[in-house]
Amino acid sequence: MTLAITQLHPIFVAELTGIDLTKPIDEETKRAIEHAMDHYAVCVLPGQHIDDEQQIAFAGLYGPLELSPPKQDKSGTAVYNTRVQRREIFDISNLDEDGRILDERDARSIYRLGNELWHTDSSFRQKSATWSMLHARVIPPSGGNTEFVDTRAAYDALPDTIKKRLDGLIAEHSIWRSRAIHGGYIPTEEERKLRPSARHRLVRRHPGSGRNCLYVASHITHILGMPAEASRALLDELIEFATQPRFVYIHNWRLHDLVIWDNRSTMHRATPFEATGYVRDMRRATIIDVHAEVPAA
Repeated sequence: MTLAITQLHPIFVAELTGIDLTKPIDEETKRAIEHAMDHYAVCVLPGQHIDDEQQIAFAGLYGPLELSPPKQDKSGTAVYNTRVQRREIFDISNLDEDGRILDERDARSIYRLGNELWHTDSSFRQKSATWSMLHARVIPPSGGNTEFVDTRAAYDALPDTIKKRLDGLIAEHSIWRSRAIHGGYIPTEEERKLRPSARHRLVRRHPGSGRNCLYVASHITHILGMPAEASRALLDELIEFATQPRFVYIHNWRLHDLVIWDNRSTMHRATPFEATGYVRDMRRATIIDVHAEVPAA
């Protein structure tokens, strides 16, 4: 079967068909996917009946993979996930270690709420992320969709005065900010040490497309060298501008969809669903940006 590309949104996002990730892909297909990602920033690969090992093998073609960190269990102790055996797979679900639906008061449920804020995966890491690959294993009957923003197009549409204002600005990112402001998750000292904050430029140039992108997210605590009130006002303004409907694509999940997005040129967020009544089991692999810049403060 030949690779076919269908654009799903006027400015970004494409569906790629003719790929079967249960089998190894050849170099030509690998490069074609990379080219599509540079152009569309989000690619949907439907009907991928893959397991964790196959997802890891495919993601690993494009770089080293992040390892999932410990999270608090129902006792409040930070532990590594035992439901998903490979740490290269992030468990994006509402299930506990025995496959039962989590109570809404469980720390893992509270932590998950942060995914409903506009964010960029791993911006809180100094070696941030290139692509994320999320695979749908079980989906609820309604809700639980994912919204994406093209931050390249958002940057292009900014007034020149704002672009000049952003030039050279550096922001500090922390996973604990987003978790605190939506749900009130309180990390353990071990979690804080394992996941310190990181600094990135507010505008980053994408190496594949050559386009400038806004690099904003709910993880940002502040902009360096700027008063707190002014910093928050600018960040809120940028996120509000970038998330206008013209820049947003909503993905309605189908079973076995694999969606790949480029964290350097998009933001995304999960939408709510009835999390105490229905299972949503998603598995994510995330590629480390080994070339991520460490900006001088």
